[in-house]
Amino acid sequence: MIKPSRLVALGVGLILSTIVAPHARAQYNLGSIKVASGSTLQPVFEGWEENADGTFSFWFGYLNRNWEEELNIPVGPDNNIEPGGPDLGQPEIFHTGEQKRRQMFAFNVVVPADWPNDRDLVWSVTSAGETLYAYASRLPVYMVDVNVISANRGSQRDVDPVNKNAAPVISEAPKDQTVAVGTPLMLEVSVTDDGLPIPTRLSENLDRQLRVSWLQWRGPGHVNFDPESVPVTDSAGELSRVGGTASTNATFDSPGTYVLLLYAEDVSHFSMQRVTVTVTDG
Repeated sequence: MIKPSRLVALGVGLILSTIVAPHARAQYNLGSIKVASGSTLQPVFEGWEENADGTFSFWFGYLNRNWEEELNIPVGPDNNIEPGGPDLGQPEIFHTGEQKRRQMFAFNVVVPADWPNDRDLVWSVTSAGETLYAYASRLPVYMVDVNVISANRGSQRDVDPVNKNAAPVISEAPKDQTVAVGTPLMLEVSVTDDGLPIPTRLSENLDRQLRVSWLQWRGPGHVNFDPESVPVTDSAGELSRVGGTASTNATFDSPGTYVLLLYAEDVSHFSMQRVTVTVTDG
């Protein structure tokens, strides 16, 4: 039996093909109360999937309960994944705002093929004086697949109801970069895709069928992306569903080492890659 205290492990509003106990979601009733700052960060275990090589991916996300305060929690005692941590690739920057404070399937941790079904991988985060946990395990109730991930991060339910669409491939991304504070850094990404999903009436308003989106993952200061989400265009500058490039400018307000995360998305599926930038004081 799963203890009620461990139900924080499963996602906020996660759409699953399995049944989640009603009181599990009741804990995450956001209601109409909006807290600007001073509230907590909830790490979330979204579920696990089996990889082709027999290993398993444990998917995580988070909910920043603050509507205005962006949290920066360095990896260490206050931002720790165990066993094997504290650093297993989790974010240090936790975004806010209506569209970004809940990041679903934000990253995964790969565990070996012989990982026991009942062994937990635990992500703990301390904020506002409180430590909250996400308990990841291979219990069958937490199993997800590409369809579940797409239904939560994309629009598969509307435009791609049959799993026949491959995720975009990041064919070329910026290597490790160095730039001065306040100087815009151009980031260009090349993406290829299978052209799916094909636009339908339901997706006519989704004008960015294939796009690249950027998030700050780690770093001592703030990164401004102009813009954050960029449509992929071909060599003629036309929107493309089969591949091309997407460019944005990133500007950093403080020196230090930053990790950026890029997502190549085709509305339904996505691929991701990290880019490290060293920012000097100029």
